[in-house]
Amino acid sequence: MLVYFTVLTIVVLAAYLARKSESKIVSRLMLGIAFLSMVLVAGLRNQYVGTDSMAYIYFFNRTRTFIDAIILGEDMQEHGFWILTWLVHYLSNQYMALFFVIALIVISCYQWAIVQYSELIEISFFVFITMGFYLFFFNGARQGIACALYTLAIGQMLEKHFFKYTAIVLLAYFFHKTAIMMIPMYFFINRPNTLKNNMFIMVIGCTAMMFIDRIVGFATTIDARYSQYGTGGGGGGYYSFAFTFVLGVFFLIFRDSVRIGRYQYDRFLNMFLFGAMIGVVSILLRLDPSGLMRYGEYFNLTAIFIWPIVFKNLTGKLQRFIIGYSFVVFYLVMFFLTTEAFSNFIPYTFNPIVSDLFK
Repeated sequence: MLVYFTVLTIVVLAAYLARKSESKIVSRLMLGIAFLSMVLVAGLRNQYVGTDSMAYIYFFNRTRTFIDAIILGEDMQEHGFWILTWLVHYLSNQYMALFFVIALIVISCYQWAIVQYSELIEISFFVFITMGFYLFFFNGARQGIACALYTLAIGQMLEKHFFKYTAIVLLAYFFHKTAIMMIPMYFFINRPNTLKNNMFIMVIGCTAMMFIDRIVGFATTIDARYSQYGTGGGGGGYYSFAFTFVLGVFFLIFRDSVRIGRYQYDRFLNMFLFGAMIGVVSILLRLDPSGLMRYGEYFNLTAIFIWPIVFKNLTGKLQRFIIGYSFVVFYLVMFFLTTEAFSNFIPYTFNPIVSDLFK
C-alpha cells in the first residue's frame, strides 16, 4: 500500500500548490509532478499487479500488425483499443510501453477535466485516487479509457453542446461499448435535480429489476459478453455499493445547502444517483459485481467534481471540521479496504526491467 499512499500524497500536495501558486510556471510544474507520479506508478508496474494485466499483455503480444488488430477487433469488438495496442508496438514490444500509453491517455483526460471543471483540484485528485478511478484502469483498461474519455464530455453536457457530447461518447464507444449508453442519458441527467427527477430515477431502477432478463438479452445481441451483466454471482461489491449509497444520501441531503455551483451540482447529483441506483439493482439481484455494477463507473466519477462544490459551500469552522475530517477518514479507510481486498493491487511490484536496475 505504501506506493499508493505515496503517490496520493505527492499528487494532492502538488495539486494544492498548483492551485495556490500565483505563478503559471510553478503551477504547471506542480501539475506536471502530479501527472508524472501517477503515470510512473501505472506504467512501471509488474504484469502481476492487477487481475487483468496478464490478459492485456497476452493480446498485446498477439497484435503485431494492423491486420491482427482488425481481426481481433472483429472478434472482441472495441476496435479502438486493439488499433491502439497495435500502434504501441511502434514504440516498443515490451508490455511496459502498453501500460505507459494507457496511463498517459487515461490520466491526461482526467487531469484536463479536473483542471477545467474543479475549483479545488486537490480535492478532486484526492477523490480520483481514493475512490478507485485511478486504479480502475490497471484492470479494466478498455473501460478505463472509455470512462476517462467520457470526462471530456462532461463539460459539453454542462454547456448543452449535445453534438460535441455525442462525438466524445462515440469515441469512448470504440474503446468500450458500454459508453454508448451515455448518449440517451444526456436527456435524463442534464436537468435540475428535483423530487420528480429522483422519483424517475427510482422508477428506472425498479423497472430494471423487473425486466433485467430482457434488458440483458437485448444487450447480448450487441455483444455476447454482456450476458454476465445479468448473471447471478452470489452477490458481491458490497464495499463499493455501501460507499456510493452513503455518498448519494449525503449529496442529496446537502443539496439544499448549495448556493455556489448549483447548476453543476444538480447535473452531477443526477448522475451520481443513477450510479447508486445501478448499485442497488446489482446488490438486490445478487449479480456478478464485474457486470452491471461496472457500468456505474461512468456515473460515479462525478464525485470527483461534486466534492469541490460541497467544500465551496461549507459555512462555519465547525461544519468545515466535521465534514472535512469525516471526508478524509472515510475515503482513506475505503481506499485501504478496497485496494487491499480486490484485483491483485497488493503487493505492488515494479517491472523486472526496473527492478534489475537496482540489483
